[in-house]
Amino acid sequence: MFRFIHSADWQLGARFSQFGMPGEKLREARLATLKRVLERASQLAVDAFLVAGDLFDDNQVDGALVEAAISLFRTHSTLPIYILPGNHDPYTGPDSIWQRKAFQNAPANVHVLRAAGAYPLGGDGNTYLVASPLHQKLSTTDPSLKLVELAASLPLDAIKIGLTHGALAIEAKHQPNDFPIALNAATRAGLDYLAIGHWHNWLPDTDGGRIVMPGTPEPDRFANEASGHVALVEIAGPGQPPRVQALSVATLTWRTLTFDFTSAESSRASLAAALGELTPAADRTVLRVTLTGIASPDALAEIHAWLTPALAPFLVGQLRDETRVALTATELADLQSRHPILAQVLADIDRLETFASGTVIASGESQSSNLKSEIGGPAPTTHEPLTLTDANALLAPSKIDLASLTPGLLAQLRQTIFQNLQEVTR
Repeated sequence: MFRFIHSADWQLGARFSQFGMPGEKLREARLATLKRVLERASQLAVDAFLVAGDLFDDNQVDGALVEAAISLFRTHSTLPIYILPGNHDPYTGPDSIWQRKAFQNAPANVHVLRAAGAYPLGGDGNTYLVASPLHQKLSTTDPSLKLVELAASLPLDAIKIGLTHGALAIEAKHQPNDFPIALNAATRAGLDYLAIGHWHNWLPDTDGGRIVMPGTPEPDRFANEASGHVALVEIAGPGQPPRVQALSVATLTWRTLTFDFTSAESSRASLAAALGELTPAADRTVLRVTLTGIASPDALAEIHAWLTPALAPFLVGQLRDETRVALTATELADLQSRHPILAQVLADIDRLETFASGTVIASGESQSSNLKSEIGGPAPTTHEPLTLTDANALLAPSKIDLASLTPGLLAQLRQTIFQNLQEVTR
């Protein structure tokens, strides 16, 4: 029997610039997870530790980070570690991270697979690792094709484990230049198991269970709900089906919550309860709260005032505003009287959203009706709706496509207008 850990897509050094200063905490978490997984591998006494590409986020990561990773590997000197260059950290020659001094002087248990080849695993002489590393960031060539010839040269009674990196060639789920891997790649090459990486969610059971994508061990975005695992794999013998177990290893938890102004009272109660449950682990939680629905500026300001301190204890507490700001008839009349150009801009934003989304704004939701912006000119005394021709003419000089005007972006524009208006009128 051969037992090993299959991991991929560690993305050490990922910047998380969208979170500002807390991004450093997210980078530290990835290294902490690697440390813990290596300890788990040693406790399980596995025969090998595989990294199926993208150990690093790119070839330019900081030298101190490379040294830190090497130091962790050195701590587990009896654990054979095999690292495959992926599309984020391809082996491109002298400028590659794999040619740095740290890897040139790596401990004996660390093996960087810079070239395609078959490598003996363990001491029985009957188990082989067949690897196909990446040497560029994009390609339309299936990297697993190299494994066919390599595996054919090995003894028939050997356990053959493949290792490469790329997108599974699932119809409509991959890009043609994203190293597409055939869905029968393991069977095609006569492999007992094919360890791959690239996508960041756990995806087992391809090719009869012989191809597994473990995803990133440490979540890196809210959409990756099936990330945070490595695979513990056991192969009893040549031709035997692999036994694969997902080990949960993530340091941080990523969560999303919603506050809907359509049902503000119940939303507030449920959100408060959810925040109460998450707060004890706030220092290990990346949290996004999304505001939706239609709200008045005052109601929106009140919820912001409540949530801002409530999110403060979290490692990352992100407030995402996707609301539509609505004015009462009195507020709208006041705005048109005191700030007619802003009223026109808000009306134009509504019209742009109608054109971009194909959704007609219901009566009463629009900030104003029959208003037309005249950029650079005086406020009009008569109001006409912004037409599709007008919209395209306004956007054309900046080369903005209507389709790029998402509801979230337009909501942000409305919110910015009202925030600036409140500051001016205080």
